[in-house]
Amino acid sequence: MTADHESRAAEPTGEPGVHARIAEALAQLVARDGETPPPPYVRRYLAAHAQLGGALDDARVPPELLPWATGAGIRGMLTSSGAREPGSWLEAWATVEPYLHRADVPSRLASLQLAYAGLRFPRVPRARMPAEVASPPASRLAVLWSQWTPPVNVLAKVAVPVRSLAGWTTSEGRSLLAAGDEHGGIEIIDPVDGSAVGERITAHEGEVRCLLSGTRPGQGPVLVSGSTDGAVRAWDPVRGSLVDQVHQPAGIWIDDLGTYRDAEDELAVIAVNGCAEVVRWNERMGAEELMALPGETPRTDKVALTTFEDEAGRRFLAIADGTSLTFRDPEDCGNIAAAFDLPCPVRALTATTRAGEVAAGHVDGTVTLWGRAGRTATQEVGAAPVLALAALAVGSRHLIAACSANDIVLWSTDRTAPAALLSDHSAPVTALTRVTVKGSDALASASLDNTLRLWDHKDLVKVLDKALGDGSSSPPRVTDGVLARDDHTSPAWFALSGGSRSGIDVWDVAGGTVVTGVRTGAPPAAMAWARRTQGRTLLWAEPDHHIRMWDAGTRTHLPRRLEGHIMRVRALAPLTTTDGRHLLLSGSDDYTAKLWDLDEGSLLCDWSGHHLRVLAVAAASNHHGQDWYATAGSDGTVRLWNIEDGAQGQPLRCMQGRIHTVGINPSPAGGLPPHLASAGQDGTIRLWDLLEHRPLNEPLTGHTGAVRAVALWTLDGLGSFLASASDDGTIRIWNTATGRCLLLLATGSPVRTLSAHPSPDPTRIVLAFAGEAGAAILELELDER
Repeated sequence: MTADHESRAAEPTGEPGVHARIAEALAQLVARDGETPPPPYVRRYLAAHAQLGGALDDARVPPELLPWATGAGIRGMLTSSGAREPGSWLEAWATVEPYLHRADVPSRLASLQLAYAGLRFPRVPRARMPAEVASPPASRLAVLWSQWTPPVNVLAKVAVPVRSLAGWTTSEGRSLLAAGDEHGGIEIIDPVDGSAVGERITAHEGEVRCLLSGTRPGQGPVLVSGSTDGAVRAWDPVRGSLVDQVHQPAGIWIDDLGTYRDAEDELAVIAVNGCAEVVRWNERMGAEELMALPGETPRTDKVALTTFEDEAGRRFLAIADGTSLTFRDPEDCGNIAAAFDLPCPVRALTATTRAGEVAAGHVDGTVTLWGRAGRTATQEVGAAPVLALAALAVGSRHLIAACSANDIVLWSTDRTAPAALLSDHSAPVTALTRVTVKGSDALASASLDNTLRLWDHKDLVKVLDKALGDGSSSPPRVTDGVLARDDHTSPAWFALSGGSRSGIDVWDVAGGTVVTGVRTGAPPAAMAWARRTQGRTLLWAEPDHHIRMWDAGTRTHLPRRLEGHIMRVRALAPLTTTDGRHLLLSGSDDYTAKLWDLDEGSLLCDWSGHHLRVLAVAAASNHHGQDWYATAGSDGTVRLWNIEDGAQGQPLRCMQGRIHTVGINPSPAGGLPPHLASAGQDGTIRLWDLLEHRPLNEPLTGHTGAVRAVALWTLDGLGSFLASASDDGTIRIWNTATGRCLLLLATGSPVRTLSAHPSPDPTRIVLAFAGEAGAAILELELDER
């Protein structure tokens, strides 16, 4: 048989074959220049035809289509078809897709390109990348070097933090996920593609802290919600309509919910509030108060409950109140079947997938397992309280997922394997639930990083097998990165902390290789490249509050340390003034900022005035001989200083919460005055006139998380610009004169540091950034013409 006959024999036949051939024909209509919009039908349906034809790959769905695609989400198609390939354009798009629903085509193209380079060509310099990856013709971005690998399991981005989750399967076999948020709303989400199903339910006037799902015989699913407004309500999630009010709104919060099948095989709901009052409801009888647990009210510790069945099918209600755990008859709560003393108060309680067993998550970061005979196991999860638990089965393994701070610990209730760590979230995890995906148990999680994430069956098996195989810990996370470039001809070096156990790796960007490792003993709290008369120098802050220096020319540690701060140094900003002095500004947890002479290694100024920690510093000089020094921090103010007089005027009150970052543009274009940018907890960027110490224009808005880093620059003939990086997993590029966002770059993971550097091309700027997903160096085209 010829090769042609073999390929034809492998092609799908019947209806799938028709769809595959349609996808192949539609793919021919996609222009490869990246600038020409595909026809509307192609944009909307090409990927769907490829999926139905079993041909969902880069050949049938070319990368040039993805920024224009308007049909069903690629992520969901890949998940449902099992066609995920780590090195494909489709997988790269699925990684950033949740962040780009409202982004323009240039932003979508640039984000796709960044994701693909990180997944397919990690640590490969631009010269060795294919041209379509490094710099596609239509893209305003060129990837110079990338070690940026964001998580691939982001299900959805949400605008409001989620506090509760519940999963269920419809009578038609469709899996759904409900998310209750801080503003009292409930979103129904497809756990395969992350899309919203129906309209948001405006459920409560307070946080939706509890969500449970159940089924009413002959009537379909019901969703039960409990809130800080004191109400418990039952909802029809299909229609978004209220079924009944279980508990009236009151001045005390709802602590927990449980469901079970009563003696009439009807759905029953049990709720407990902050005064330990227990109420039961079913649709036939309505609500009735069962009891009030003895003790002081309101409770200072959470009252948690869950329902479970033993091996004989008998139903029980488990209630954890302070340090006591009781198993009761849910039809007669005064009938206590068992009582135990807990090691410490409980924050979460759930039935496991084993009959007759419950798991309790404690304030000390442990999880305990309990049966009718008492405690059977204890698992340490972390130092933070265990706020949520979920039970699920993966193959023959009965698992408990428990969250502590940013991490989720997954462990087997039979203790046959070591615990596995799921650590993709970048902020505290707030909710967990089991959900069915493709017929198997999966784990959904919500976090204060405003993402919903999904670990499907394959993901869970992989992480469990890894923990069982070698028990090795994950490599250290990148925490900081700074680029050094003295002029257009010198080699560009990039320093990464957290990337190796030596402390700091110094990379040659052009060659894509590690130049050397700089031992620091511990991850540095801050880093910076600076100029001294003797040459280029890497500086970093050590845990002992000193600032160390490393000479790039001799590649040796300098014996002199900058000593003076008495607490952790948070930020460093180097400056070479117009008269040739090489200076360094540092900010610390000791509420002070200090200015150093790097050539002499001496302290020039010791500035105090902040009432809380100094989190950010900036220093800049212009050709008129003007120098600016700025500090900002937890007290929400920016202070300006000069060497001769110290504080300059009153502090700038930014009204942005904690200020995480500041930047200065000393020589702007377009008639703008020298200005400063402040950004922080509220996600806005504010510009300040440095000559008149007043706000400049309206705040820049768009980020949905705290802004951690900014960079400012001017390009001759083009204008002045600003880049901002946020916890929301995006970088935004702004025109500072107009306040317009020119480009949204989806990074898929928070960026912690950001810096801008000159490019040989006068219309471009080199942008370097780093965070928990790694680091990358990009070149951006900013000529809007």
